[in-house]
Amino acid sequence: MMTKKSKITLEKERLMAEVLGKKRYGDFDIKTFEEEIKKDYGVIYEEKPKDEKQIFDNALEQLKSKIIGQDQALKKLCMAFRRPYVLENPHCKNAMIIYGQMGVGKHAALSELAKILSKDDIVNSYDVYSMDMSLYSSPSQELLFLQDLFTAINSRGSIICFENFKGCHRNFLQMLNDLVVDGEIILNKRYISQKGQLIESQSGLVKDAIRTIKARDKYLIFISDHDIQEIEELFGKSFLDKIQDEIAFEQLSKEDISILISKKLEQLQIKANDKLKLTLKVDESIHAWLLDHFDVQKQMESIMAYLEHFYLVISQFVLENGNDEQAILIVEGMPIIKGKNAIKALSEQDDMQTRLAAIDHELDEIVGLTKVKDHIRTLQSHMLIQQKRKAQGLKTTEISKHMIFMGNPGTGKTTIARLISRYMRAIGALDQGQLVEVTRADLVGKYVGHTAPLTMQIVKSALGGVLFIDEAYSLYRGQDDSYGLECIDTLVKAMEDHRDELIVILAGYDREMEEFLTANSGLRSRFPNIIHFEDYTAEELLQIAISIAKKQEYQIDEGAYASLLAYFAAKQKDKSAPSGNGRLARNLVEKAILQQAKRLLNDSNSRIELLKKEDFVLEG
Repeated sequence: MMTKKSKITLEKERLMAEVLGKKRYGDFDIKTFEEEIKKDYGVIYEEKPKDEKQIFDNALEQLKSKIIGQDQALKKLCMAFRRPYVLENPHCKNAMIIYGQMGVGKHAALSELAKILSKDDIVNSYDVYSMDMSLYSSPSQELLFLQDLFTAINSRGSIICFENFKGCHRNFLQMLNDLVVDGEIILNKRYISQKGQLIESQSGLVKDAIRTIKARDKYLIFISDHDIQEIEELFGKSFLDKIQDEIAFEQLSKEDISILISKKLEQLQIKANDKLKLTLKVDESIHAWLLDHFDVQKQMESIMAYLEHFYLVISQFVLENGNDEQAILIVEGMPIIKGKNAIKALSEQDDMQTRLAAIDHELDEIVGLTKVKDHIRTLQSHMLIQQKRKAQGLKTTEISKHMIFMGNPGTGKTTIARLISRYMRAIGALDQGQLVEVTRADLVGKYVGHTAPLTMQIVKSALGGVLFIDEAYSLYRGQDDSYGLECIDTLVKAMEDHRDELIVILAGYDREMEEFLTANSGLRSRFPNIIHFEDYTAEELLQIAISIAKKQEYQIDEGAYASLLAYFAAKQKDKSAPSGNGRLARNLVEKAILQQAKRLLNDSNSRIELLKKEDFVLEG
């Protein structure tokens, strides 16, 4: 007797067939599979009509229980996924825009909905294929973009997300526009599919050549962390006219954040119990601390960053102290985990003033550079005031933080750049605070199409920190230097696309840097902070030499001061650039240490830490 089953159990039967050694179905041919199952197991498949309204109503209720504070957005999201069952789109299942600031639940809602709808076969899989469009920054990456898009469209999942458009080259945005507006991308070269991958054909006429890319059975979702205007500016009106679902995720309320924090802390407890075999209690003070440290700009991303760090510390606590079986998270001046026999801090001491004071002390220790220090402290004052305004919910005034350091070699430009990166990290203006130091050789490629990806690779490594380009004028060698100009154009665009997460500092000689600023019309306006590093005086170089010796636990004999002053004065009078400024002092001290070693071999009674006048080789 034949039995009946719906297609919902199809996946289970496929797995059963595989286990029993039956034919595998790479393309999952439904009709062939049904015939095989009917023949082997006596099962008849009968398609049951779906009540899609009931399915989506249930999906909405499930979503509301998981995603807090976005009921209206979730309702619109379910409507957008149901739309193909009411009004067919000839180009794709549906194209929609989801927007709202980071950390408000856009990706989480989409992921949860995919899981829910996959159970009812509304979507083929709970997989959500995501394409980061900022990865395709150069026209030379066309094949890579098309291969990734082809793979996404031919994947088993029904949902493709596109995001981070601002870093993307215009050509690829136009292709996505064509996919939505015209229903296809017309390829300008011959391609074939080889093992599921798009390959450019090297011959003439090709059987089964791929000439277009279409996405008829996919949901195309465009996600923006900004407002709808960003999409319109990048894609245009004809694109928006084809979009029937624009879904806005609102900023979360304080009550919503409080509920979410409670849920995330519960998840942290469950994870600690499952993974670390630790019964974790959470004091109410932790909830209050997280709520107090909630960042309005980053929304739940800021809370998740803390919780991820907490879990890492808790894991280390278990490794260091064994399994105490039970511990508590509590705030005692700062968040800590407290076990039976051990305590560990969960977060760094929240004391910005202490960290800034340490950086200020380092700045004071630097010899000279009075004007540079004044500029840095002015910048500090502005940033601190903006931080206070932000905390009070007032509007903030964003100024460009990109800088140009002009001056001769050895005047402290790299040292100041490092301090600036650390300072910006200390006050939260930068997430990471790393200093990435590069020259032309690191940014400019050696063949056509190589420069833009190479430059963007460096930019991405510096995101969250400072990109310091030494001898920046070498990027521009005249109008015939197409590689250098491509690098500059890419850099200018990247600065705009990542203006909130990157500071660029260009360094070089005064005259050469002035010429360099003419290479791109938008270059000078993006670097309003031009800081001149003066050459060191003889007195300053002597102080630098004394400081360098002290750091290496040496002391310069006062009897050598007069000779060193005279030597530095002569060097700085006409040859400050080639002499190296601070490098001149460093080289002189290093040579003196070598000379002292020779002298001490013949004079064992001399003080081992003292550098005398005769140890300094004062030539030229």
